[in-house]
Amino acid sequence: MLFLLNDQIVDIAVPEAHLSMRWKGLGCDDPYGMRASEALDFAAGVVNKHLASETLMEPKLVEDLAALIIAKTGANAALFPKDETGLAKPRLTILPESILEQLKSASTDGAQVDVAEIWPLAA
Repeated sequence: MLFLLNDQIVDIAVPEAHLSMRWKGLGCDDPYGMRASEALDFAAGVVNKHLASETLMEPKLVEDLAALIIAKTGANAALFPKDETGLAKPRLTILPESILEQLKSASTDGAQVDVAEIWPLAA
């Protein structure tokens, strides 16, 4: 399953299986006891740390967060835009697979994913 997190796109074969193997390394509490809002708060905390330090998240970390978000919300795309306080607040959507495939193809070719083209159209 393809997942877009801000401007990074990853492919996770079986998100629930990925999460069951990686949640301890991710550093979250037991994801099976988490509510969707708690999972999003955890993901926002991780994203905020990377935004504050202006570092790109490692693809494996993006995969881990994506697996958590997919398992708890069913969304296949998450945007964490900064608000007036400077903190990222999650915005979720389900994008058509064809759009995600195009983004994956473009990013594989070295093009930067332009989320400005996608998110205004997202629900």
